[in-house]
Amino acid sequence: MGITGARRVRGWPAASALGLATALVLVESLGCATAAPRPGAWERVAPGLVWPPPPERARIGYLGRIRSGADLGRTEGWLTRLADTVFGKEPMSLVKPISVARNRAGLLVVTDPGIPMVHFFDLQRREYRWLDDELAWLLASPVGVAVDDRGNAYVTDSVRRKVFVFDDQRRLAGEFGGDLLRRPTGIALDSSQERIYVVDTLACQVLTFDRSGRVLGRFGSCGTGPGRFNGPTYVAVTPDGSLAVSDSLNFRIQTFRPDGTPLGSFGRVGDSAGNFARPKGVASDAQGRLYVVDGAFDNVQIFDGEDSRLLMAFGASGDGAGEFNLPVGVFLDSTNTIWVADSFNQCLKVFRLLEE
Repeated sequence: MGITGARRVRGWPAASALGLATALVLVESLGCATAAPRPGAWERVAPGLVWPPPPERARIGYLGRIRSGADLGRTEGWLTRLADTVFGKEPMSLVKPISVARNRAGLLVVTDPGIPMVHFFDLQRREYRWLDDELAWLLASPVGVAVDDRGNAYVTDSVRRKVFVFDDQRRLAGEFGGDLLRRPTGIALDSSQERIYVVDTLACQVLTFDRSGRVLGRFGSCGTGPGRFNGPTYVAVTPDGSLAVSDSLNFRIQTFRPDGTPLGSFGRVGDSAGNFARPKGVASDAQGRLYVVDGAFDNVQIFDGEDSRLLMAFGASGDGAGEFNLPVGVFLDSTNTIWVADSFNQCLKVFRLLEE
């Protein structure tokens, strides 16, 4: 794959390189080589980039973008930069991010089928890591991701037809699915119920697993009526435990009780506000509002969770601040930060829900 996390010694004898590395580590340990961190892309609202625009009260603010570990705000000292120059440092950047999730400890995980790879951003330590080569080779098409508060990342692979579980050290902790899944895509955790929901796009179903990977149930079939799907893609768990599923080729969002009983749906094909052309990622905030990404409109529409009324939308087509090019996944974390996987712009776009 040509991807490695190791630093290579270029033009230095091994003994000299080892001696220099030891010296650099000693100086770094004394705190002399790392400057104070600058703000990360998720920590401040960019002036003037808010929705809706004035004179209405702003509800959503743009924070910035994350494309690689360099965007985490960690400022390296001159000795670290010297070591990177001497030994070589191969940075990893997002290529085609399509799903994103974060836990309460600040672990942000992104799936990237363009490499394929799973990226790990530790927002607290301002560190970036990726899977080791031997684990990355397991992946063919990583799509969905969910992260629990223990640091376990659950990653669906639509080609391998499995869910891979990586622990907080990025080691393979387990896998499940196999013959039970045909094309797993979206995934969501209900931590209160210890349940994992996986969307099977090809089977037009949502499957429920426990943390050990044992299947607890499934619901859905192919069709257009209530409880039926046509190319479902993503799933989110709302604060009351109900589910919201992107029924993408039926151009709607369907909601369900945890046991799969249909509650309702909203949306239809169209190019006006409140309709959908390519609905993908779906997320919920603490008030039960639903955030739906539309890859054709290049925006995120926000709906009231009770009556499915369109509240507002944010984003536009482009590659600038607050703009998207085929966005896919969306995640809203406990800090009211909204993470959008902007796949063709090769980055995460980051926004803040501005509550009173």
